[in-house]
Amino acid sequence: MIDVECYPLEYFENFKKKSNAKSYKDDCDSFELREKIRDDLLQKQKYQCAYCEKKIYKKNSHIEHIRQRDKFHKLECEYTNLVLSCNDENSCGKYKDSNKNPIAKQWQDEFIHPVVDNPKKYFIFNENGEILSFNQNAMKTIKYLNLNNPKLTRLRKNIILQLSYMDDVDNLLDYFNEFENLVKEYI
Repeated sequence: MIDVECYPLEYFENFKKKSNAKSYKDDCDSFELREKIRDDLLQKQKYQCAYCEKKIYKKNSHIEHIRQRDKFHKLECEYTNLVLSCNDENSCGKYKDSNKNPIAKQWQDEFIHPVVDNPKKYFIFNENGEILSFNQNAMKTIKYLNLNNPKLTRLRKNIILQLSYMDDVDNLLDYFNEFENLVKEYI
């Protein structure tokens, strides 16, 4: 999980005051606002999914409410509750909130928060591309977001393999431009 620095943006705070925003869907769901938030989050997250760190763009991502809108109403219109997530149905934000997730209703308030917490303190990667942790909530987060699904572990394992063959490590983060914490751990 990428550590996302999200501090309230002036335009978003002004929009909320002006519209007296209480509900994201009813009050903050304008196309222009969504696009501006998406652009800001893409920059802050370095074009990586906040959860799995895969490369994302506008078209293959969505604005994700970290704490679900229907259960955490007070956080619906809070910028610190928003990140960009990939659109993978088997992991991350879409999986977190789906019926496919057998534990979706159990751990909504116990998982590692990519804005409030520092995910780098909780997760490590093994050579097989799996994310590991010794922290209980971090292990719940891995399950809750399905961060060790076979597709993601294969992608991470391939990057680890590529890293082992690279001589010039100075520009690796620019070269890969995804899985930032994995790359940092293995260089």
